[in-house]
Amino acid sequence: MLSPTRRCFLGVGALLSAGLTGCGATTPSPRRRTLTALVPDDGAIRLLEAAAERYHRSSGTSVRLRRVPPDAYEAELSAALDGGGPDLFFHWGSGSIRTAAEEYRVTDLHDLMLDHPELGRSFLPAALAGGRVNERPYGVPVRGTRPVLLFYDKALFAGLGLRPPSDWATLRRAAARLKKAGITPFALAGADPSAELMWLAYLVERLGGPEVFGRIQAGDYTQWEHPAVLRAAQEVTSLAEDGAFGDDFAEVSATGGSATARFARGRAAMHLMDSSEHAALVDRFPAFAREQLGWLPFPAVEGGKGDPRNLVGTPAGYLSAGDLTGGGDELLGFLEEFSTPEHTDALLAAGEVPVTAAAARRLGTAPHPEFIRFQYQLVGEAPAFRLNWEQAVHPVWRAGLRKEVADLFSGRSTPRRFVRNLRERRTAAAQPG
Repeated sequence: MLSPTRRCFLGVGALLSAGLTGCGATTPSPRRRTLTALVPDDGAIRLLEAAAERYHRSSGTSVRLRRVPPDAYEAELSAALDGGGPDLFFHWGSGSIRTAAEEYRVTDLHDLMLDHPELGRSFLPAALAGGRVNERPYGVPVRGTRPVLLFYDKALFAGLGLRPPSDWATLRRAAARLKKAGITPFALAGADPSAELMWLAYLVERLGGPEVFGRIQAGDYTQWEHPAVLRAAQEVTSLAEDGAFGDDFAEVSATGGSATARFARGRAAMHLMDSSEHAALVDRFPAFAREQLGWLPFPAVEGGKGDPRNLVGTPAGYLSAGDLTGGGDELLGFLEEFSTPEHTDALLAAGEVPVTAAAARRLGTAPHPEFIRFQYQLVGEAPAFRLNWEQAVHPVWRAGLRKEVADLFSGRSTPRRFVRNLRERRTAAAQPG
């Protein structure tokens, strides 16, 4: 028996071309002249505004952006997904839409991409993966990619005769040498557990491969006790106990830029952060960014099962669709707008890294082409691009995950208690009632 989504969207290309109003309809409906999209009213809103304006000029279809303040967006998105939502809604990855997708309240785009293969081929595979739920596509990338990278101070490294760490053993030796020289090895905004989660996510990825967290995300909570998760917890605990993050990292803020300032002012030699750190440094500390800033992928871990080319971060920002059966041809046209050269150029001008397959030849127009090319190549070659844990898990789990991570880094918990508590929290959250 076909699922509701398959019944309505099997052969979606025929629906789109005929403009039918729903399953079983036999007469064409009028073309819908306005689409609505729920979006956060943040610094990148102008990119969506420009796309909407271009699409209106070319098609006559208006796109009304329903703007929501960023700090209220998650609650607004959740309410929209519960029913009666807009035609389109923005999100950072599959964690926010998983339940709605599994309950057929978000459109599975698989058949759409089969009928219009140019839409799927337009984007880098690793970027499309961030919008998948149970290996099915539910989102089209509309914002730039933001892999988590290890930034380092080239001057500090050169002064101590250190080389950038390509593997975990080299990173630990460099950290010990820096600590001995009176320099904090890593800036860490410990007041925000999302910065600490980046360390754990990459270590689990390098040690166990993408399957470990993939199974957790799919609901197999026994995987929290996987040896790769325990080993990752032990490694970050060891770093914290050795003073690699400094003595007061739990009070250091990400939103206020304290960790960034410590790094740029030479008080820390490295900073694990998503690629937006580059823009923050260029804006606030241009001389440091120009003369001393280096960057590299997260190091390989000796003996680990994960491919060192795998990435953690935000593959892209996505638009997903609620219902394609009423006015789907207009909606498809708007989604295709994000694969155009015009949108690629707009992303590059804004300092973002596009994820279209054709973007490679346009990267030289970016304000900082060396850094843009580095990211684009990483994403293009990545066998897997794992969404940040905080964005990947269901929203109701996030507070508990953040608490357990903060307790682990601060020493209030142990690695074994950390993995046990996460399994118990997730298992309890999954119980009915």
